[in-house]
Amino acid sequence: MVNIEAGRQRTPLHVLWQIAELLETKLTLLIPSPEELLAPRNQAVLDREMMEQIEEVANGDPAIIKALTGFVTKRLKGKANTEVKAHGQAKSRRKS
Repeated sequence: MVNIEAGRQRTPLHVLWQIAELLETKLTLLIPSPEELLAPRNQAVLDREMMEQIEEVANGDPAIIKALTGFVTKRLKGKANTEVKAHGQAKSRRKS
C-alpha cells in the first residue's frame, strides 16, 4: 500500500475497486485529477469548490483571484509542512 501511495507501484483496476469499496467511497475520488498529477509535489491544488468560492468573493476580478489563490495555496502548503514536521517530531520522541 505504501508503494501505491508513493507512486512507486501501479495499481490494477480491480485493487482500486476493492480499496474504494472498503473505504465506502467512489473509485473516482481515489484517482487524482490531471491538475493534481501535473502540479509540483510541494504545491497545493485547490479544488473546484474552493476556486468557485474565490471567484465569487473576488467578483471575477482577475487580480484579486490571483492574490487569493496564492494566499490560500501558501496556507495549504504551510499546513501540510507543519503536519509533516509534527509527525516527524512525534516519531523522534518515541525513539528517545
